[in-house]
Amino acid sequence: MIHADNLIFSYDYTGAPSKALDGVTFSVKPGEFIAILGHNGCGKSTLAKHLNALLPLQSGSLTVAGLDAADPRNSSELRRKVGMVFQNPDNQFVSTVIEEDVAFGLRNYDVPEEIIETKVKEALHLVDMDGYEKRAPHSLSGGQKQRIALAGVLAMDPELLVLDEVTSMLDPEGQREVLSIIRRLHDHGKTIIMITHEIKETLDADRILLMQNGKILTGGTPREILTDTLLLAQTSLRPPMPVQVYLELKAQGIPLSDIPLSMEELVAELLQLYQHVPTSDCIDETYPNDPTVTRTNSKGGERS
Repeated sequence: MIHADNLIFSYDYTGAPSKALDGVTFSVKPGEFIAILGHNGCGKSTLAKHLNALLPLQSGSLTVAGLDAADPRNSSELRRKVGMVFQNPDNQFVSTVIEEDVAFGLRNYDVPEEIIETKVKEALHLVDMDGYEKRAPHSLSGGQKQRIALAGVLAMDPELLVLDEVTSMLDPEGQREVLSIIRRLHDHGKTIIMITHEIKETLDADRILLMQNGKILTGGTPREILTDTLLLAQTSLRPPMPVQVYLELKAQGIPLSDIPLSMEELVAELLQLYQHVPTSDCIDETYPNDPTVTRTNSKGGERS
């Protein structure tokens, strides 16, 4: 689906070029969910804008969905095959009525009207926004707006979805809504590139590409990348909270059997640990709220 080789790109600020991409090389297979992770300014969004020709190729080679991104004659077809959703959905709306907004791209490509209506309904169904056709975008919550922006892209049936910090302006509930839709699209075989600086958004990815200073430092599964504390420290990223709990327990001499990435995995590990604690090590619950009662462990030592 994507093959990039030695991409180099610089922005020219008042005659002083600033390199945003510095020798980026990677490949993506059809149906993969790739998270491109790194702090703001590391080159993630610049890379994303190359994937549908929003930025011209300066150096290196890039093939997306079988099209050479260096050929300007492919720009229109690239933008049809690669759907992009940005962080602020308000900047993507072109109509005051949702069904017209979702249909906008289809009408630009002269899709027959009888087909447009069907595609709009299908796209809204994919993002759980059935029945919102006549609503105005400004009347929606942040998460709903982002789902409508996503529907407008899905209506074009792109081969590749590029999501550039799509949850960064949303509250926790809106983030959960959008991430749930993304997981569902991936489960149905859609190729997805997610640009993010949020560790928690990468847990469901097939692979993570870790970026810093315009370079891809390394790539690997979420478990390989997010449990490598030295690697994350190199990019000033903190491990997921369950990994932090694992490390704290290990430092206290309480090792878990495996490193958990998600809250569900952490709960399972803690339950397993609890089941292996000897009964004599459990706190005496006869007087659970009496601070004067001395509690002992199996070795005769006092416990607080």
